[in-house]
Amino acid sequence: MAITDPKKRSITGKLVSNMLTEREDDFTYKVTYVANRTVKDLCALAVQRGSKFTASELESAYNDLFDAGKEELYSASTVEFGFTNNSLGVDGSFIGPKAQFDPSRNNVVLWSSPRAEIKAELKSISVIVSAVEEGLPTIISVTDVFTGTQNAKLTPGGGLVGTGNRTKIAGEEGKALGFFFVNAKDKTETAVPMTSLLRNDPSSFSLIIPALATGTYYLEVATQFGGSKSQVLKEVRRNRFPYPLTVGEGGDSESPDEI
Repeated sequence: MAITDPKKRSITGKLVSNMLTEREDDFTYKVTYVANRTVKDLCALAVQRGSKFTASELESAYNDLFDAGKEELYSASTVEFGFTNNSLGVDGSFIGPKAQFDPSRNNVVLWSSPRAEIKAELKSISVIVSAVEEGLPTIISVTDVFTGTQNAKLTPGGGLVGTGNRTKIAGEEGKALGFFFVNAKDKTETAVPMTSLLRNDPSSFSLIIPALATGTYYLEVATQFGGSKSQVLKEVRRNRFPYPLTVGEGGDSESPDEI
């Protein structure tokens, strides 16, 4: 007899001050992610969990499905794939009944919404609040200057510009402060020298990307900046930008806000 009820899962996260309101007791929930799973990872995990197919067979089947789904999506079909139902739309204004698509103000966009079964299963996930972290430095978005892509690519030796909150690097000498690129695979860190930090403001920054090897990285910021020129926190507060950034082939050129 097949088991249809999903196994109960849980997510753990921290409460972070909501900077969009003036209330001091208003927080948002930030999930603590435990891993970044690629398609290859999922295929290997499926084999470990008893799949009758090999990892290469699963990946090959996935690639075939992905290609078929993409062609159908690009031909104006709605496509059920993975966790979401997907369709294309066009944003921007069309002025007048004879208006045509204008690339200067219109874009083809991807619309994705959770499938009904996923929405139902989300209700069974327990949410655990592990701590409250106020005043964390938070990176909101980054753009690779060389490629012009947002939240996806890194070009070693090129520029990276970003927006954030409390990202100004300030604090005591000898502390591990600054921006760090953390290799997603082996967890090694590459610090950005302060001489490569071109702009260092509370809500924006720019830096020269170090000579990173091909791979996937997470950008982290560590500072004692407390929100004003005179306020330096006792402890270093470090936070990670949740989107993986890729050196070399791979990575998405779209902003998370477009999905």
